Amino acid sequence: MVRIAFHAPGLADFPVEQPGEIVTLIWPGEGADVVLPQDGWRFPDGTPDQHARNYTVRRHDPAARTLEIDFVVHGDHGTASRWAARARPGDALGYAGPRFHWHREHNDGAAWTLLIADETGLPALAAIAEELPAYQRAIALIEVEDEAERQPLRCAGRLDVTWVHRDGVHAGETLALADAARSVALPDGAGRVWGAGESGVMRAVRDCLREERGIERSAMHILGYWKHDDTKDWIDE
Repeated sequence: MVRIAFHAPGLADFPVEQPGEIVTLIWPGEGADVVLPQDGWRFPDGTPDQHARNYTVRRHDPAARTLEIDFVVHGDHGTASRWAARARPGDALGYAGPRFHWHREHNDGAAWTLLIADETGLPALAAIAEELPAYQRAIALIEVEDEAERQPLRCAGRLDVTWVHRDGVHAGETLALADAARSVALPDGAGRVWGAGESGVMRAVRDCLREERGIERSAMHILGYWKHDDTKDWIDE
């Protein structure tokens, strides 16, 4: 993981209202400047090909006019990974958004919160954990490559973290997170669940929690952040 801080005058009033909001980053075309979208995500005629991907706002500081974003770096595979591994002060990207998928208000009244993610959902998970109320019990299940990829998490209340290591298995090719969701001890009372990661894995997590743990669909918000090309082939075996 690489954390990069972006600075721009417009970030002083960037409307980040909820933890883990999504922002779209835009990489310029070869030899060109960034062209930003207009209303309705329409680009002006003649805009060169650009690369755009969604990322989580890890931290926003309006006073400093900065936005921090965590990138998963995996060698030269992908525009974002290559850029993040080589980024230097002065490099420019475009941004659009934000939009949110966690409402802190929806967590009111919950006795506990269960957070589940792989590396792609980890920045949002960490941002959400930081804003949970001190009186609420929190549990996190996090899949990463190995022990070296663990990172400290902050939470005002009690946070129990289980790190699930792939140890050489490719991301999106293990159901270890679903197994962890199946066995984790959950507190008494009504809780809330948030999860994000590879689509097939998150589907397995959701099905496990609903069918085996008895958690109502309305109490869960589980998202597919990305899709492994061969997910359907192996997850249905």
